[in-house]
Amino acid sequence: MGARQDRRGMRWLLVGGVVTLSAGGVWAVLSMRRGGLHPQDVAGVLGLPLGVLGLLVGSALSLSALRLQRASDGLAVALDRLAGSIEHVEVAERTHMLGTGAHLIDLHVDVEPRSGSTDPPGRQLLSDVARWYCAAPGRLVVTGPPGAGKTVLAVHLVVRLLAVRAPGAPVPVRLSIRDLPPPRARRWWGLRRAEGGLERWLVANLVQSYEVDGATAVDLVARRLVVPVLDGLDEMDAEDTADGQDRAREALRELNDYQGVDGSAPLVLTCRDRRYAELAERHAWLREATLLRIAGVDADQARMYVQLRSDGRESPMDAVADAMRAGAAGPAAARPAAAVLGSPFYLGLAFAVYGGGATRALRPVTDFRTEDELREYLLARCVPTATAAANAAARQARASLTGARSARSRQREYDPVAVHRWLRHMADPEGGIATLGRVVGKRTTTALSVGAALSLVVSVLLVVPDVVARWFPEEWWEHRAGAGDSWALSGLLAFVNGVAWAVVMGGREPSRPSERVRQRPARAGERMLGAARWACWTAFRALVPAGALVLGAALAFETWYAEVPNLGWYALGVAVVPVFAGVMAVDEDFVAHSDRRGLIGCVVLPVSGWPVALALQGLDLAAWFFLCVPGLVSALVLLARLGIARPYSMAGGALVCAYVWDPSGLGPDGRFLAGVSVGVAVSYVLGCLLLGSGSAEHTRDVARRVGRGLRWLLPLAMVLGLLLGGIGAVTQIGFAGVVFLALTWVTLNLTGELIYALLLLTAHLQGRMPLAPDTFLAWAYHAGLLRIVGGAYQFRHSELQEWLVRNPAARGPDAAL
Repeated sequence: MGARQDRRGMRWLLVGGVVTLSAGGVWAVLSMRRGGLHPQDVAGVLGLPLGVLGLLVGSALSLSALRLQRASDGLAVALDRLAGSIEHVEVAERTHMLGTGAHLIDLHVDVEPRSGSTDPPGRQLLSDVARWYCAAPGRLVVTGPPGAGKTVLAVHLVVRLLAVRAPGAPVPVRLSIRDLPPPRARRWWGLRRAEGGLERWLVANLVQSYEVDGATAVDLVARRLVVPVLDGLDEMDAEDTADGQDRAREALRELNDYQGVDGSAPLVLTCRDRRYAELAERHAWLREATLLRIAGVDADQARMYVQLRSDGRESPMDAVADAMRAGAAGPAAARPAAAVLGSPFYLGLAFAVYGGGATRALRPVTDFRTEDELREYLLARCVPTATAAANAAARQARASLTGARSARSRQREYDPVAVHRWLRHMADPEGGIATLGRVVGKRTTTALSVGAALSLVVSVLLVVPDVVARWFPEEWWEHRAGAGDSWALSGLLAFVNGVAWAVVMGGREPSRPSERVRQRPARAGERMLGAARWACWTAFRALVPAGALVLGAALAFETWYAEVPNLGWYALGVAVVPVFAGVMAVDEDFVAHSDRRGLIGCVVLPVSGWPVALALQGLDLAAWFFLCVPGLVSALVLLARLGIARPYSMAGGALVCAYVWDPSGLGPDGRFLAGVSVGVAVSYVLGCLLLGSGSAEHTRDVARRVGRGLRWLLPLAMVLGLLLGGIGAVTQIGFAGVVFLALTWVTLNLTGELIYALLLLTAHLQGRMPLAPDTFLAWAYHAGLLRIVGGAYQFRHSELQEWLVRNPAARGPDAAL
């Protein structure tokens, strides 16, 4: 891309040089003919443009080389910065998973190398796998039963890859593949826009989670300088639905298409073994990948893990290792413990429960008749144990001198019953932490959002306009169509804003941690500075558009406004609409017609709108409704089935029908609005000519190049658009109506915080969420109940989330015994 841009720049430079030289030659000839230039001076005159041209070419080459060098250095710096950010995140994540010391259980794994690979086959240890994989990263699939340690291994691989990474080498990025959107082409009014897909998703995560510049993120993904470490293929959808199988198979197809210069690009994928086997039976698997199957924890590994966690001292967990050894070939009472604690997740949970020393009130680990009984018991103790440990760590941090600078220093202490209840309601059935709107409920969220927006707008408009009216001349203040229309427009704007906020609050966007989750809490000065920045941005966003709108309305009362001829406003209306339509078409990738039948419809429907409008003019409303509407709808349905009537062509037919129905507003005497009508027609014709299936891509490419060069005009264009909007609105609703709309806009910029506060208070009164959810989620992360994958909160283990859903009623610690 950079080389193509350089060639394009050299081409324009050459054209400019030729034009300069030609102009100098023409000027020299004309001067000689007029006697103002001697022949011996021609060489000097022609040499000057050539010298300037040579200087420009040399400067351009030097600047081009410098630009390429800076781009290369900037990419390396961005890559190193990304590696540092990911290392900071994943080391902290490993500490939360494994505890201090990062005691990884060195499990046995069965390695099945891909055909032609040099990876060693057979049963190995995780440490051996990490060593040879980090030496030559490739494609790796990690499978195992639930709780086998697949996510822990993924985190460990990321940390080890970063530890041995050379400068300029690819950077591993761990993400949850469950969030991968399927690639599709969204269509709306002839629109076809590519969405989703693996590469777009990787770029979006780099931008959102690690604050990488958009262009840099695209370059990193395109150059395959990112190694995706994708966790949880089995979590993409429910296992017992065909839709889930199709979605996972689509994800595997995209991963197989993720190719690099040397073939298949390196990546790591984790999935439950049973789920991956089901997909493989349907001929869906990761091609050219080495397969790892994680085995369970045996007695010796459990004994070593317990000794490492207890520093070789005597621990109540010693009995667990003995029970596992006995359960392999011993009494039947010990077999459930051996089977359950063979999972690294349950072994770590059992150490947290039994390793604290206070085991008198706990049932012995060998006192459970079934595996499900032991699992339920350990899961029931998970939240109380994690809560007690987090509360103790917070008390210790507050008491120590260095703890005041840690992330735990300002964490409050929580009750385990409340933690259980909050996590149960905040658990999203589709995974992760639900948004505030989904916790409260869709209907309640919509009612509160719309009610808050309408109430706030009505309260402001009942008081503020009377105060604002004193600032303007009395003859300005009028509602041209009546005060009722001004109130109706403001109410409609408030209603739309409330519905939009309800959609945002109830969206599926996962809850993302702030940048302070793993760091020290912000100081008072930093919080005040952040609040000041937010206040300044909110004021700018609210006051500048409102001020431009009112200023445009005030310009209508100036003397120059009356002196502008009707033809001037008419020409302005004709020019404004194609400009805005072109910007929208370029940004949204509009397509007027995608095939020959669509092109025919773009011509036939507008022509058909002419006689239809003439026929409708002589009918009354009842005849039009009962006779014509069914026929028109039937004709449109038939044409749509034939592929002739498309949304774009139907809009053109309606446009012509409206023009023929009332042609009085198309002449120059109609001023600005008549010009807008003609501009719409011009935009339709230009769209048919320039946004067809064969010319749309070229048109958009040219327009985008022009747009990049004129990007600095965008703020000015927005202000001018608001000024023109104020000038046009004052002729329809009057100056007072424009002020009503401006006050409504300013008020609606403050409704977001009000709606959020109302929803949060409602959720708290319902017992579903604390008053400070971000603080609580950060506490739950440090307590080991949540994890962070791809910049979003998730439960530490899916079985914990499922247990919370199965047990909605919070129970005290004694009830779990």
